[in-house]
Amino acid sequence: MRKQEEFIEDPRFAQCNKEMWATLGLFVVNILLVGGISLWFGLNKSADSMSYILGFPAWFFWGCLVGTIVFCILPYFMIKVFFKDMSIEAEDER
Repeated sequence: MRKQEEFIEDPRFAQCNKEMWATLGLFVVNILLVGGISLWFGLNKSADSMSYILGFPAWFFWGCLVGTIVFCILPYFMIKVFFKDMSIEAEDER
């Protein structure tokens, strides 16, 4: 009977998993906040009762314009906190 080799997980897998969950979390927060803000300001309102900011309906301004700007800046900080620079080259067999 052949002895089974013990599997040693590459530590880069754990880091990649952490980065994946951080990215997925940011995506979910983006969808919930942008969608939630847009619904909060714009749901069940007629065009006459809507407020406008710089010519845009408030729901579009806060949800789409400001939300997009915020979520274009947040990945910079997420990369500084969660992501690590690592080689993707294969390591030598030991």
